[in-house]
Amino acid sequence: MTINDLIIFIFESGICLAILFAMYWLFLRKETYFHFNRFYLLSTVVVACIIPLGNLSLFEYGNEISTLGGISSIVETIKIPSVTITEGSENVFSQWNNWQYLAIVIYLIGASLLIARIILGIIRITMLQRRGRVISLEGYSIVYIKQEIAPFSFFKTIFLNDTLIEGPDKSYIISHERIHIRQLHTYDNLFVEFFLAIFWFNPFMWFLKGALRNTHEYLADNGVLNENTSLTIYQSLLLKQINGLLPLVVTNSFNSTIKNRIIMMCRNKSSTLAKFKPLLLVPMIICLTLIFACKEKPRDHIVDNSQNESVQVEQEISEPIGIDNDSQKESGLADSETVDPIEEEIDIQKESVIEDREIFRIVDDMPTFNGGEAGIEFRRYIAQNLQYPEIAAKNGIAGRVIVQFVINKKGNLVDAKIVQSADPALDKEAIRVVESSPDWEPGKHMGKPVEVIFAFPINFVVQ
Repeated sequence: MTINDLIIFIFESGICLAILFAMYWLFLRKETYFHFNRFYLLSTVVVACIIPLGNLSLFEYGNEISTLGGISSIVETIKIPSVTITEGSENVFSQWNNWQYLAIVIYLIGASLLIARIILGIIRITMLQRRGRVISLEGYSIVYIKQEIAPFSFFKTIFLNDTLIEGPDKSYIISHERIHIRQLHTYDNLFVEFFLAIFWFNPFMWFLKGALRNTHEYLADNGVLNENTSLTIYQSLLLKQINGLLPLVVTNSFNSTIKNRIIMMCRNKSSTLAKFKPLLLVPMIICLTLIFACKEKPRDHIVDNSQNESVQVEQEISEPIGIDNDSQKESGLADSETVDPIEEEIDIQKESVIEDREIFRIVDDMPTFNGGEAGIEFRRYIAQNLQYPEIAAKNGIAGRVIVQFVINKKGNLVDAKIVQSADPALDKEAIRVVESSPDWEPGKHMGKPVEVIFAFPINFVVQ
């Protein structure tokens, strides 16, 4: 998975999360089916992360084969920016690429801060437990602390202020927190906090966190009221506990979201018809799957081998490109050059051979350039060595050139050719700089060096 794949995954999963949470807000948040709402909110995060995975190379055929020598390529949409060379300025990476890395740095800083907040919260709870007076009971513990803080629970421990006197109020509070412990709400909080660190930029993730915290409290309140507790007395208790320090990040606090909890206690139980509302989610999930998890099949491009003209490529990539046996048939090859139909039954890892050459599109260990990822390091090399042709700059000629080449078993760049032409002068300069490339580290498949084919886009821009 490349950096671009990661960015696309985070973006698409963020959209899924927003849509799924909007469904909760519109149809479920006012219902009293609290256990289902809890399940739905937790599942929303998981589903939002699973759906976009179908749009990544994780589910593509990793051993697809490519052949070279007059055969057109099946090309996929580029997701890594190409090199942009501007006339009259120094050759550097495109402005977009600089903004991309700046965005990554900002994102990582935000994620790191939230993870640090979780760790500090847990450390603070541990320190409170060490300073407090611990009483172990059956299935849970109570820690009495001198610091003025609202009652809360963390895993199997309940934290109370030591000034809280014995009586019905204390009993209700302990019953409330025991329900949090019994229903494992701390695990929910840690789960959501982890994903909040990943999607911190998405406001819907923060809304989801708040909705889940409310749902936890509704569940605990409902459990206490089911123990024949007076509704009026319990609501009065909530109002008396409104003061105190705010709850810690990963805890369930007795005095959180009091207004919403009192409103929900007074709400009538949801009708039987409301049980069917979750069915509305099914078409939404199907639509999201079709949008984010299904790819359009690349279209083949027909090439006349009797001509030596450049191949017109509709889309381009900066990773290796390839062709399957069906594409060979449609490209108008002579019978002597096509693969026998019986070969179509052979496993995808078998190589198509033309002129005794086996050329791959994707291999176990992709070729590397200058000790780094080809998509980054080779673009850097091109940006530093490419010069805008003087005649093209003088005549205001600009365009996009795509160069196809092969990294052979020795790491040499060979068979460079233009597969999308812009202008003879631009094409010539693109071929020159690509062929001047130092040796690469060859790709390996099943432990053996193999030849791998690449297509590389270059933008020439006149200011």
